[in-house]
Amino acid sequence: MKAKIFTYSTERLNSTQKSILSKRINGYIDKSNGSRYTYKRKGIFGKLPHIKITKKAFIIREQDFLHISKILKRYGATLKSWDIDIKKL
Repeated sequence: MKAKIFTYSTERLNSTQKSILSKRINGYIDKSNGSRYTYKRKGIFGKLPHIKITKKAFIIREQDFLHISKILKRYGATLKSWDIDIKKL
C-alpha cells in the first residue's frame, strides 16, 4: 500500500494559531455548563486511519495526504513528506 510519512512545523505561527491547528488535527475535549457536560471533539486524525510516530509526525494513506496538506498549508505550517510502501494501515 502506498503511504506517506510526513512531519509539520509550527515555528512561524503564534501561540493562538498553534493552538487552533493542534485542536483541528488532534481534537479536544469541550466542557460546558460548569463542567457538567463533556464532549469529545474529533480532529482530522480521528476520522482517518493513521500511525502517529511523534507529536508532529504521522504515516497516512497517500490519497488522504492531499486533504491533510491543504489544511496544514492553510494554517501556515511548514510541511515535509516522503513516499513509503507499507503492508497495512
